[in-house]
Amino acid sequence: MNILVLLAILAAFLLLQYYSRSSKIIYIKKLLLPFTFSLFLLCLVFFSDTAVSSAKKGLDLWLNIVFPSLFPFFVVSELLSMTGFVRVLGVLMEPVMRPLFNVPGCGSFAFAMGITSGYPVGAKITSSMREEKLVTKAEAERLLAFTNNSGPLFIVGAVAVGMLKNPQLGLFLLACHILACISVGLLFKYYRKGSIRSANGSSAKLLVRFKSEMVALRKNLNTSLGEMLGNAVRNSMATILAIGGFIILFSVLINLLITTGCIESLSALLGYFLEPIGINKDLITAVTSGFFEITTGTSMASKVSGVSFSIQLSAISLIIGWAGLSVHSQVLSIVSKTDISIKPYLFGKFLQGIFSSVYTLIGIKIAGVSMTDYQPAFNNFNSLLTLQWNDCLTISGIGLGASLLMLVLCMVISMVQIILAKGKRLRS
Repeated sequence: MNILVLLAILAAFLLLQYYSRSSKIIYIKKLLLPFTFSLFLLCLVFFSDTAVSSAKKGLDLWLNIVFPSLFPFFVVSELLSMTGFVRVLGVLMEPVMRPLFNVPGCGSFAFAMGITSGYPVGAKITSSMREEKLVTKAEAERLLAFTNNSGPLFIVGAVAVGMLKNPQLGLFLLACHILACISVGLLFKYYRKGSIRSANGSSAKLLVRFKSEMVALRKNLNTSLGEMLGNAVRNSMATILAIGGFIILFSVLINLLITTGCIESLSALLGYFLEPIGINKDLITAVTSGFFEITTGTSMASKVSGVSFSIQLSAISLIIGWAGLSVHSQVLSIVSKTDISIKPYLFGKFLQGIFSSVYTLIGIKIAGVSMTDYQPAFNNFNSLLTLQWNDCLTISGIGLGASLLMLVLCMVISMVQIILAKGKRLRS
């Protein structure tokens, strides 16, 4: 079966719906979802081997990579939120986050954890902050647009080492990715201008707020540790299981799209416009796949030949910045319990993909990297799935420790600045 057969099924389905209605009116919008699900079910039947093998790959990816990588971040973020640490951090980081990104100081928690952990930790923390009324709707949408990012484990471990066989590129790609997300945050400062606020209060008021939050923190610490830990684990497991379901679903979906020729047909359509300007057909196919699923797209882009090194690496950065519909579906499921709109987030990820690609091109030009510098390393490291469970857990722990240390240092620096500012004001 190929794409022509699937189109024939589509035509037959629409004709059946047409003649089943006495009014001869087809409500395409209402039929779209039922037809899509029916077509997906038919593909599962006719391409059962592809569906089973891709589901197994998705399950392995979730169990061996995603679970040990993200679960510690989810649990710790839940515990820190329950104890009131996020509120204390918000008071101290207000003078930094408000002028730069027009979000409360607690947004620094989502920003730091999102950079060091990976998708979709930033979305989970932002959603929790909105549920606790720590941020307004507009602030949550600004925050979500730039704090949900790919982590070092994927960029350095999976892409640079596992796919490109060149670990030296990992930190470069990660730097471009972080710079791109910061650029998006700076732009989204002006999103919904009517809700822009200045930094909250003088140093004296901030110090008073800090003391009151510390009192609340001590009260929260009197709560049973077992109760807090149990709630944190239960909430984290529910989120991580939902993420696993999306990973498996989109692993099946992207492989079915490739098998049925849908990706190839869409790439051919895009190639009609892009190939005349010198863009490789295989690269178009890789980016098209990355539009749906980040791992498949980056893997395909890393294997493209016949293109310059800078273009290939820029395409990979574009895919990483965009993240794919698989990640966006996870984010949608997380924020669905709140009033956060997904549209600003999608626009932010689109901008982040563009920025990542541009920064990669600029970085390569400045550094003078050429194709001759692109020497493979670790040739036996062929896949993301070769990473071991304990390795992912170790890397996750290191990232978690680094993010917490960064937050503590920022808190100390902010507190010292507030105290010094208060002392200077009193002396004057």
